[in-house]
Amino acid sequence: MRKPNSKEFHKKQLRKLRSKEFRKKQIDEINLLNSWIQSQKPESGSNPMSVPPLPNNSPVGRLADGTFSRYAGVARFEQLPISKNIKKALIRSKFVSMTDIQRASLPHALCGRDVLGASKTGSGKTLAFIIPVSVVLISVFGLGA
Repeated sequence: MRKPNSKEFHKKQLRKLRSKEFRKKQIDEINLLNSWIQSQKPESGSNPMSVPPLPNNSPVGRLADGTFSRYAGVARFEQLPISKNIKKALIRSKFVSMTDIQRASLPHALCGRDVLGASKTGSGKTLAFIIPVSVVLISVFGLGA
């Protein structure tokens, strides 16, 4: 068995450290998002469409006073409590504004409620289903946060 090269050894140690740091950042983001979701979840049975959208320049996430911005009624994906990577993927795929079915269902689905929605073909129902599923996968398995 050969002795590891010190450069190789240090590179391997650095990768381990970065991996641990990356995972810690993932866990911190997941905890922050879960706190945001739980603190601002809409009333059961309420219609998020009845809440006016946040203005585009409104702060999103944790606010200066330690509370969180609301996400019920928001009109843009960037205003939802979802991971940065999901937001980046949505932007890359040119999804910026939510459709009515997404605005109505996502706030309830993100906080773990069952949602029954009916809308015409092409209205965004599948994406409204996939986003909360992705959030759960990230929270449980740490995939791609």
